[in-house]
Amino acid sequence: MFSEIDAVLFDLGGTLVDYPAPSWPRAALRCFKGTYAYLVRPGHQQPPPVAAVPDPGEAAARRPNPAPGTPLIHRVMLALRRMVRSLSGRSLPRMAEACARPLLAESRLYDDAMPVILALEARGYRLGLVSNTPWGTPEYLWESQVERFRLAPHFPVRCFSSVIGFQKPDRRIFEVALGRLGVPAAKTLFVGNDPEADVAGAAGVGMLTAYIRRGLPPPAADPPADICIDTLTELLDRLPGPRKKD
Repeated sequence: MFSEIDAVLFDLGGTLVDYPAPSWPRAALRCFKGTYAYLVRPGHQQPPPVAAVPDPGEAAARRPNPAPGTPLIHRVMLALRRMVRSLSGRSLPRMAEACARPLLAESRLYDDAMPVILALEARGYRLGLVSNTPWGTPEYLWESQVERFRLAPHFPVRCFSSVIGFQKPDRRIFEVALGRLGVPAAKTLFVGNDPEADVAGAAGVGMLTAYIRRGLPPPAADPPADICIDTLTELLDRLPGPRKKD
């Protein structure tokens, strides 16, 4: 089954990076405090920004244009996102950052993540990220996390839901990632910790799936993934290598 795999797509939070999840009351309180502080504190009292807010020109350059054949609803959604961002200037991104800052500050790369990434690269697999951006937070915050943990050189393909316009398990975010990888679904393995968004979503487009048991409260039973693992290191026993180069 796994002998035909040429590419591996990963979820980010809960799979490669640990984001300690607070309870909803605690998360709401953090969001309120962060937003309030942003609105009432003078600029010199603000904590250093987590990441630089892109200026309008840079933001426009980062946005992909909808591909030919993109459904009308997707085009409308992307247009609305752009309109809101252009009207809100830098205030809306900074408010989103204020809410997300505690989560970002407490994050850490799982110990097994980088060794497995390097091993898969050495074996010739193409790698990519497909991640939902929670609470409508802008993708530049999560790109800053990719840079912080030095993941960018290893993941040339990165699909964040706030850019693509659809969240996992919607098949369209997976299809965009596959198109950028240039690998068919049947030759791609998706690795994630969410039974619905990751396992069911990726399987719905024909990918093989690996469910990793961490980052979320465990379900009553493992989802119907092709493999269920406790650590990323277990992938190395399932995926052969090196792969043939194109």
